[in-house]
Amino acid sequence: PGDNNRSITMNIRQKLQAILLILLILFTFATYREGNTVWLQWLSVACILSFMMVFDYSFTNESSFMFDPDADNWRRKTEALNA
Repeated sequence: PGDNNRSITMNIRQKLQAILLILLILFTFATYREGNTVWLQWLSVACILSFMMVFDYSFTNESSFMFDPDADNWRRKTEALNA
């Protein structure tokens, strides 16, 4: 049950991130004027958020990303997976 609630929460968070990205893109287009550079600021924030979303979608599943800073633990885990 805990994993199901966690996946629902992550899906809601990812949907909110997508909505925020769409709003930032709309702000970027809305602030574009000749000779004005405010839209570049919105574009940079939208780019940062889009890269954050790519990494979020890539590494949200526990089986797809495993981080352990201790080299001995990491070696044991990877050897167990390869055996």
